[in-house]
Amino acid sequence: MNSKYKFTYCWYLILILLGLSSCAQKSAFQSQGYYLGNSYMKGNQVISDSELDALIPQKPNRRLLGLPLFPYVGLYRFGQLFYNKEEKQRKVIEVTQNYQKESRLHENDPAKLEKIQRRYAKKLERAQTRAEKGNFWMRVLGEEPVYFINGEVAKNAEKMQKYLYNNGFFQSIVTFKPDTIFNRIKVTYFIEENRPTIIRHIDYQVKNILVDSLIREDVKDAPLVAGKRYDGDAFEEERIRIETLLRDQGYLGFSRQNINYLVNDTITNIKTDSLFKLVDINVMVDMPADDKVASRYTISSVNFEVLPPSGLPDSLFRKTTSTRRKIQYSFLDKKFSTSILDSKIQVRPGEFYSQQKERDTQRQLSLTDQFRFVNYTYKLDSTGKGIQGTFKAIPLDKYQFSTDVGLNVIQLQGAPGPFANFSYKIRNVFNGLENFEANLRGGIELVPGFLNSKIYRSEEIGLNTSILFPKLLIPGDFFRRRVSTYNPRTQVGLGYNYVKRPEYSRTNFKTSMTYSWQPDNTTLYNLSLVDLNVLNTSRLDGDFSKLLDDLQLQGNNLKNSFLKSFVSDVNFTYVHNTNSITGPQKNARYFRVSLESGGTSLNILPGQKKLITNIFRDSLQFYKYLRWNVDFRKYWPVGRQSAFVARVNSGAIYSYGESSVPPYEKYFFAGGSNSLRAWLPRRLGPGSSPPKRTDNNFSIEAPGEFLLEGNLEYRGHLAHFFGDINYALFIDAGNVWNFNSTDSEQNLKAGDFLKDIAIGSGFGIRYDLSFFILRFDFGIKVYDPSVRRFVLDEFDPGKPFRRTQSNFLNINLGVGYPF
Repeated sequence: MNSKYKFTYCWYLILILLGLSSCAQKSAFQSQGYYLGNSYMKGNQVISDSELDALIPQKPNRRLLGLPLFPYVGLYRFGQLFYNKEEKQRKVIEVTQNYQKESRLHENDPAKLEKIQRRYAKKLERAQTRAEKGNFWMRVLGEEPVYFINGEVAKNAEKMQKYLYNNGFFQSIVTFKPDTIFNRIKVTYFIEENRPTIIRHIDYQVKNILVDSLIREDVKDAPLVAGKRYDGDAFEEERIRIETLLRDQGYLGFSRQNINYLVNDTITNIKTDSLFKLVDINVMVDMPADDKVASRYTISSVNFEVLPPSGLPDSLFRKTTSTRRKIQYSFLDKKFSTSILDSKIQVRPGEFYSQQKERDTQRQLSLTDQFRFVNYTYKLDSTGKGIQGTFKAIPLDKYQFSTDVGLNVIQLQGAPGPFANFSYKIRNVFNGLENFEANLRGGIELVPGFLNSKIYRSEEIGLNTSILFPKLLIPGDFFRRRVSTYNPRTQVGLGYNYVKRPEYSRTNFKTSMTYSWQPDNTTLYNLSLVDLNVLNTSRLDGDFSKLLDDLQLQGNNLKNSFLKSFVSDVNFTYVHNTNSITGPQKNARYFRVSLESGGTSLNILPGQKKLITNIFRDSLQFYKYLRWNVDFRKYWPVGRQSAFVARVNSGAIYSYGESSVPPYEKYFFAGGSNSLRAWLPRRLGPGSSPPKRTDNNFSIEAPGEFLLEGNLEYRGHLAHFFGDINYALFIDAGNVWNFNSTDSEQNLKAGDFLKDIAIGSGFGIRYDLSFFILRFDFGIKVYDPSVRRFVLDEFDPGKPFRRTQSNFLNINLGVGYPF
């Protein structure tokens, strides 16, 4: 027999043995050895299945293709064959004893002792993990068996009933029924919600007149609302709301424990008694009526201290002090602008204490990227009602150097190419909390050429420098003061980029000035009044130049991208993002609006065109255009590790002036790993026009003036192996169009709009290491507007990746999620 087939049969035999071993009968004390099956909910109308399923801590073992075979359990049992727990526990004791022995030998050497502690901490952690969770087969590859236990299921039903009661279903009933299927038991929970409890009236009982008025003025944000269903979680949320409100108004000693509730559930209503139950709620805030006893705390003094680096005594540094607007500043080792710090500190002498202002001050100071940490402490003055607050900060290192090396792989069209980033940062450059940063990037990419399918080397090197000011550099104080608490920043940048390919060599010199401010953690504004770019193609291959001329005759303006040009624009961006950076997926949304006006300064100051031309001593192409782009995303969690994500992305550009076309970089493109994944990057459209190709059948980028695309993606979890292995199923739709192209197939026409919408689908595999996400998406065309028909039947499963066929499985490699 062929050795290849022997190897294959051996693997099949191993999988069968693993599956059979996982089906073996277990001991009687494990409920006859039945595995725990899936859980099902029936009868619930209001409370969702996902809410109830989250109350069940036990999750069934994974099966093989839905069959009653448990290969991961088989791997776990295979590891048990050569696992000795007593031996692993002895190893833990041995490591502990060795650590104690070495520590005693070097107890008078703190530096040596610290190294020993670090070394043995890792050894002890590994030994304890192996003792508690087993060997590699058991911990990583395998999965510990999860058996059906009747007592655990009964506890789950009890938790569900309590959850229903807490959500207003006082008369709910939860029962369960186990059902044996092969070697596992599935559990069906029967939910009887019965009539819900509705809040009829809410009354606040506060003896203190001032506190009562504060609570009632803020009642619009109260989680307890009359007319809504009783929700037990809302009671605790209401306690937090009142506590936060009063602490922000100076009542430092007030606690949520001072809030109690009285629920009157004896109310009946003849007309609606059969539909729901009514309750009245009294919110009782324990606050003395005498305002002198319950007086608010006032900030009597504020100190800001910059401490020396950790571990160094104060005596090594000269201390300088100053006072600005009643705040005393003390600096050791480093000085910082008191005017900038004053704009960040919201805790002011003479004002009532505010918990929110205290936290906002710490946040504002941390966002300056100047301090390792900022700590706030306070003590009461001699009156007992005055607060002496102190902010203490330890500065970060003034100079910071970092490197980043890796490989570039774009769409799997070429081979990986190395790149390197070198960053150098100087903090507090002018003692005004400014940061200077220089970034040098060099890289080599192996990419297919424009003129044929051969792989060429593309070299790139770029130097970008910037100074970040922690304020808005604008004249006057009116607007600057209004945004002083919004983390305002001004970034002034200067950069140079050089690209060398076989077809051309190209440089880009740019300068910019961008204002940004952030009113809260979910909202960001960016305004760039100065964004200037001088693009120059210093070398152009003859054959490539001929190709550009041919494409221009076909309506493709790629040639404009290689003319010497001057690009100036004013742009504004608004971002609202409620999605968390870390942690489980939550119900969230992302909304981004970008508005851009190119050549605006030429309209205001037309004389600068001549000035710029004289400076560069050559004819430059000037652009005038208006551009907008809107990107909206919505996230719906549908389980602990799964979610639906929907996205709509649209934009348009309008050109006017002498050139009548926008810069090539400002066009819209469709296709690629963050767009329609069944098409190659930037190769879809425009409209129903077929792909533009060279003589060697290589497709050319397809720019458009109007973009509309939508994506729907389901994300789920597959396994855990040093990180989360996730999967995705997706549908992409959209295209780009032109407005006044000589080729009518490229133009946006109402009658052909739906026929021009491309549709693709596919699946993805993502490896999530929390700090890095490697993504593989496989897309296939469903409907192709260039032929205006469904093309899924043209896909050849026997040769899925062959690009010579009209429909193939397109591989997209990316870092991070597509949206």
